[in-house]
Amino acid sequence: MRLRSRRAEPDPALLALRNVCHELRPPVATLTSLLRAIENQPSAERRAALAQLAVEHVSHAESVLRQAAAVAQGLNTLPADPAPLDVVLPVVAAAAPGDRLSVGATPSAMRWLVHPQHTRQILINLVGNAVRYSPGRIRLTAGLRGRRLRLTVADQGGPTPELMTAMVRQSPPPDDRGLGLWLVRQLAQARGGTVRAVPLAPTGLVMEVKLPRYRR
Repeated sequence: MRLRSRRAEPDPALLALRNVCHELRPPVATLTSLLRAIENQPSAERRAALAQLAVEHVSHAESVLRQAAAVAQGLNTLPADPAPLDVVLPVVAAAAPGDRLSVGATPSAMRWLVHPQHTRQILINLVGNAVRYSPGRIRLTAGLRGRRLRLTVADQGGPTPELMTAMVRQSPPPDDRGLGLWLVRQLAQARGGTVRAVPLAPTGLVMEVKLPRYRR
């Protein structure tokens, strides 16, 4: 009788490298678009604004690399300094075509303190998934619900079987499909938050993340 071998647990270093490859795709793609826009923008003021967004995405990519290096070496990263949400949202907004994404946030949500790197990763992954897998407009909103920050990304897609599987998966997927959402869930849970998918009628989907106030 053949014995079925148990599936090996994922190697932390290899998982960290997979995460890096996945997390670097959005900022690298966005940097390419921003550089192209800077080259074609006649307004000096607009070029400066685009250049600042490019700097933010380079900083995000660097932080992902530093975190992965620490994990691969078995080290614990130092807690990040809290930052208000309004520092994070412009970087996230640049990760999607301007004609598809709209962003709305209440003043109290804009002042809410978050873990800047983790919150960027969560929102960039959710917005990136919406861009790739749904047609039409995407709406990112932020508001307070009780003692938590409520972040939503709404699109015109739907709760596909692949998405529902990714919402309950306990281990990282064997390939890149579903890895972004798995990372979103891990980051939110690490901050004491929650993630859920809410279908809309007749069509559409809302990805909702709730986060407590971040304190170092």
